[in-house]
Amino acid sequence: MIGRGKKYRSVLYKILDVVFIGTLIGAALIFFVFFFAMVNNGVAQEVAWRYALGSTLFLVLCWFVGPILMIQLLVERTILKHIKDMTQRLERMSSGDLDTPVEMKGEYEIERLSESFERMRLSLRALLRRMRRNES
Repeated sequence: MIGRGKKYRSVLYKILDVVFIGTLIGAALIFFVFFFAMVNNGVAQEVAWRYALGSTLFLVLCWFVGPILMIQLLVERTILKHIKDMTQRLERMSSGDLDTPVEMKGEYEIERLSESFERMRLSLRALLRRMRRNES
């Protein structure tokens, strides 16, 4: 659907898929309500079809698609960017690089998570140094 097609899809893209499907269902309902309301009021079916379709497209674009794209952009820039950066740093740490800091600035929860990983990195580095000293 909307996701990037990568191996691991972000939760954001899964949520956007659900919202997108809901938008399509909502658009179909809006179309049929407009269409049948106009036909029941004596408007020709061809004219009702065009007006219902135009009104539905306008509403979907203004009230659904625009806000969805804005929310996606906001979440990607404020949350996912920090999570991706932290993931790269943690992958370096998992491959043995305990000298690269994990601390990051960001939203409150991201910053707290980062501080926890930084404490873990420092503890692992100290433990590794003690183990090396005891081996010598």
